[in-house]
Amino acid sequence: MRRELGWFVLGLGLACSGAEEASGPSEASSAGGEQVQSGLTESAGTEEYPTPPMPWAEMSTEQRGRYMAEAVLPYFRGLFQEYDPERYADFGCATCHGAAMHERAFAMPNPELMPLHPSGTDEQRRMVEEHPRMVRFMFSHVVPAARAAVDGAPYDPETRQGFGCFSCHPSASVSAVPAAAGGAEPAP
Repeated sequence: MRRELGWFVLGLGLACSGAEEASGPSEASSAGGEQVQSGLTESAGTEEYPTPPMPWAEMSTEQRGRYMAEAVLPYFRGLFQEYDPERYADFGCATCHGAAMHERAFAMPNPELMPLHPSGTDEQRRMVEEHPRMVRFMFSHVVPAARAAVDGAPYDPETRQGFGCFSCHPSASVSAVPAAAGGAEPAP
């Protein structure tokens, strides 16, 4: 399953929090006493998520590439440019897959993306505190849309299966998983 989900990101490669939507950060919440907004409008709703025309696992490499180019890349380009027009002005395949995307056959996770720390670690908490707007954006918009784009199941910390952070991001430290987190997936 990991290999199937890894292929998914022919047009994106970002994911975030180790927990799923039900317990995720709110769209606008306080960070250091100040209100932080994701910068997105309601137009980024689930009804607009790209979904494959057939089960992802049954698609050929050519079908996946065409689907990613025609549906997924335009969706995520718009999503990221709405979030930060300057930073993502040149959003393309390499934004998620990295400069070596062709050499790596678009495989994910992308070692060029920011490594994420396990949920519950001090490093993970620090990342959330330092980047609250990005964490909310990834959690509320990118993860659910990316999961839908590849027909992925939600990440389950008990089984460590499904679509989540490690589907796109490398791990900063898998050995540093705290016992209290039960080995849950890393999150920003």
